[in-house]
Amino acid sequence: QPTLAGHGPTLFAGLSKRIDLKLVSRLEFGSGAVAMRYEPRR
Repeated sequence: QPTLAGHGPTLFAGLSKRIDLKLVSRLEFGSGAVAMRYEPRR
């Protein structure tokens, strides 16, 4: 399951149930940051 680190408002706070996600792409930047794109698993 993806985990978001940090503080402040949570991205998924309004969801009423857990959603199974699948990683569809990953991009690593020179700074070390990583962008990952997910979509609902069907």
